[in-house]
Amino acid sequence: MAPASEAEAGSSPGRVSDDLVELLTVTQRRLARGLATVLAEDDATLEGYRLLRSLGGARGRSMGELVAALHLPGPTLTRLVDGAVDAALAYRLPDPEDGRKVVVHLSERGRDRLTRLEALVRAHESAVATALGSDRVAGLVRALTRVADEV
Repeated sequence: MAPASEAEAGSSPGRVSDDLVELLTVTQRRLARGLATVLAEDDATLEGYRLLRSLGGARGRSMGELVAALHLPGPTLTRLVDGAVDAALAYRLPDPEDGRKVVVHLSERGRDRLTRLEALVRAHESAVATALGSDRVAGLVRALTRVADEV
């Protein structure tokens, strides 16, 4: 049973409990909100950045691969890809191996945008590491990587 008050729990305001899922949720939302603010300086969204980053490899990705990689519902991803295509950041081509599938590719304009956004993200993550301590952040990344790989 959770402690009756925040003072008893030793937790900060805005957090319901010290359960793992709650801690991960609150932390993710706070970090995402901070990063979204930074990305907005370049008129970008966190989801848009994640899409460009996911498309940043040498080959394109199918919509199914993007859904799995980004953990977004299909309709949300479709709207996101449509926006990237409309902004000339990405383009669609038929899958050369299966003409029924569509593959989304990052355009040169999208690569340029991704480079700018990556610089903003690196600066933000550096500020977070400075505030929290780079050793703590590195340990957290290692722990979360293990959890993500096992859950």
